[in-house]
This record gives sequence, structure tokens and C-alpha cells, in this order.
Amino acid sequence: MLERYFKKSSETFAKPFIKFLKIIKVQPNTVSIAGLLVIILGSYFFYLGNKQLGIILIFIGSAIDGLDGPYAREVGMQTDKGAILDSLIDRIGELIIWSVVGISYTNNDLELLSIFTIIVASNLIPYMRAKSDFYGLINKKGIAARPERVIFAVLFMFFNFNFIYVYIFAVITWVTAMQRFIYLYNHLNEQI
Repeated sequence: MLERYFKKSSETFAKPFIKFLKIIKVQPNTVSIAGLLVIILGSYFFYLGNKQLGIILIFIGSAIDGLDGPYAREVGMQTDKGAILDSLIDRIGELIIWSVVGISYTNNDLELLSIFTIIVASNLIPYMRAKSDFYGLINKKGIAARPERVIFAVLFMFFNFNFIYVYIFAVITWVTAMQRFIYLYNHLNEQI
């Protein structure tokens, strides 16, 4: 959803960083891996109790990870292997972020279950998009795409919101996963 409204401004904001990456001639896959490493480092600092540094690093790592695709397109280095690596790294990064939320903020089984449900839905959402791509459908349904999930996690950690918001967000991620499933399922029925 955020992509719909902020894509143009985020691309404008990313231009100087992409220009810098071009100057230092780094590979797009290296950018993806660097983003993940910064997310892991930030999550580790957060886990150790240095929450501000951890949140900053998680945010920076997510931003770095967001540069790989636009950078690859800019330098004409888009590949299927790069797209697969980027998708894998996105899933790992998100798993690590939500694991830190689960370790740091849950006090009972229901809270931990809600984190697990977010992790599962967070993997189903891009899976439904990829399956849709396979059938030639563009499927970006729902309001909890990856940027929204990462931003919510970072804001939750930064402001230490009441856990009720995690329950609500878990429902939102599942609604998004089901919206993508229903869209794909209905369009496949039309093709048969």
C-alpha cells in the first residue's frame, strides 16, 4: 500500500544512494547481503538491550535492502538469480526482525502465537504474489506488504506500543494473505 503512495518520492530519495553504489561499483547482490547483515547486527544490538542503536540499524538495513532492486535496474544487472536471492534475504530479514520482537516483547503463549502468525502470513503474502506472477497476474492486494510489516515492527519496537497492536497487525497480515489468495484463486477459476 505504501508503495502506491510513496514510490515516486522513495525513488527520488534513493537516487543519491544509487549514484553512490554506481560510483563504488558494488554488485546488487552485495547490496542485498549488506542490508541483511545490518538487520542482523541491529537485531543483535536490540536483543542485547541497546534498543536505540538496534532500531536504527534495523531501519538502515531495511533501507539498504530496498535499494538492491532499483540499483540493479539502474545499472542493467537484473537477473532471475538476483531476484530469488533478494526474495530469500527479504524473508530472512523479516524473520529475524519479528523473532526479536517475539523474544523481547512476549509475556505469554498467546502473544508468542501472534508473532508466529505474523511470520507465517509474512511468508504467505509474497508467496501468493509469486504464484500470481507465475500465472501472469499482478497481485499486490492488501495493506500489509513488506514495507508496512517492517515499518510496523520498527515503530512497535521504538515506541513500545501496547501489545494489542500486534494482535491487530496479525489480523491485518492474515487479511492481506487471504486477499492475495482469493484474488489468485478467483482469477484462476476464470481462466479454466
